[in-house]
Amino acid sequence: MLSVSLALTAGFCAAIASLCAKLAFSPEIVFKDVCESVDFWIVECSGHCDKIILLSRIILFVLTFLCNGLMWTLFVKSMRNSSSAQALITNSASNFISSALFGKFFFGEILSMQWWLGASLIILGLYIINKNKIADDVTVTGHKKDC
Repeated sequence: MLSVSLALTAGFCAAIASLCAKLAFSPEIVFKDVCESVDFWIVECSGHCDKIILLSRIILFVLTFLCNGLMWTLFVKSMRNSSSAQALITNSASNFISSALFGKFFFGEILSMQWWLGASLIILGLYIINKNKIADDVTVTGHKKDC
C-alpha cells in the first residue's frame, strides 16, 4: 500500500511541476491581470509590476525543479517497494488525472469524453504491456523478487 501511495504522490508532484513550468514560461496566462490588481489594492506598488512578475516567474521556475526532484524521489521509492511496472502504471495514471484537473481548473481546458477515453486506453495499454512483468516480479507469497 505504501508503494501505491508513493507512486500516486509522485504522479501528482509531476503534474504540479508541469503546472509551475507552464505558469513560469507563459506569463501572459497568469500575470495579465496581476499589475492591475496590485495597483488597485496597493498604490505604493505602482511601477513595480515588472519586478513582481519576474519574482513570481523565478519562484515558479524553482518550484518546477523542486517538484520534479520530489517526484523522482517518490517514484524511485515506490519502485523499491513494489514492481517497477506497477509503480509506472500508478504514477502515469495519477499524472494524467492530476494534469487534466489542473488544466480544467487553472486554464479552463475542456475535458471531453473522448479525452477521458483516450487517457483510460493509455493507462490500460500500460497495464497490458506490463502485466507479465508485474506477475514475474511478484512471487507466490506476494513479495517482490530480489534481483
